[in-house]
Amino acid sequence: MISFHKDYKLMLLNSFVKAKHIGIVGGLSPASTVEYYKLICSEFNKKAGGLNFPEISLRSVNLQKVVDLFSANRWDEMAEVIISAIYDLQKSGAEFAAIATNTPHNAYDKIKNGSPLEVLSIMDATAKEIQRDGLTKVGLLGTKQTMEYGFFQRTFNSYGIETMIPASEDREQVNHIIWDELVFGKTTADSLKKYLSIIEKLTQAGAQGIILGCTEIPLLIKPENSRIKTYDTTTIHAKAILEYALRSN
Repeated sequence: MISFHKDYKLMLLNSFVKAKHIGIVGGLSPASTVEYYKLICSEFNKKAGGLNFPEISLRSVNLQKVVDLFSANRWDEMAEVIISAIYDLQKSGAEFAAIATNTPHNAYDKIKNGSPLEVLSIMDATAKEIQRDGLTKVGLLGTKQTMEYGFFQRTFNSYGIETMIPASEDREQVNHIIWDELVFGKTTADSLKKYLSIIEKLTQAGAQGIILGCTEIPLLIKPENSRIKTYDTTTIHAKAILEYALRSN
C-alpha cells in the first residue's frame, strides 16, 4: 500500500501535456493504421512522460470501397469518401487530420480544398526527410497508382528530388504483394527476396534511397534488410503528425 501511495504521488508530479486533438482517417489498411496509432502514442509518451498520451479520433473507412473507386479512376468520388470521414473527425473534436495511407493522396489537392480541417500530407513529410539527408534521387515503391500516377513525383520535384520507379514487370510484382499479402499483415521470405531484388535494380540505376511508399511495405522491409537507406512513410508521417500536434496554437 505504501509503495502504491508513493507511485501515485510521483504520477501526480507529471503534469498534463496539452496537444492538438489528432484526427486519423484509417482502415486503409487496418494493419498500417495500427502502426500509426502505436507510433504516435509511444512517441508522444516518450516526450511527455507520465501517463500522457495524445487525444486521437480514428475514422476507419472501408478499404474495398476506396480501392474500387480509385481503381476505376473515380478519384473525385474517392476524395468525397475521405472528406466525409474528415467531417466526422471534426465532429469528434479533432483539430487537424491525416490520411494514414499513400495512394489516396493522389487526390490530395481535392481533399485538402474540401476538408474542414488541415490535412497533413504524407508526400511533404517524406520529401522533407529526404531533403534533410541531402539526397537528390530516390526510388519509389508502392501500389501501381502510387508509382505510376505521379503525385509523389510532382511533390518531390518541388523539393529538387528526382523520383525513379521500377520497370513495368517489377511494378506488377510490388503491387501484387501489397494487395494479396501485406494489407492482411502477411509477410513471407519469398516476397522479401523479390522486393530486395527490385530495390537492388533501382540502386544500380542510381537511386540513393528508397521510399517505402505504401504504409504496409514497412511490415516487410526493415532498415537492416536494404543496403541503401529506406524511407518508411508510415513512421515519417506519424512523427510529422505528432510534431504538428505538439506545435503551439
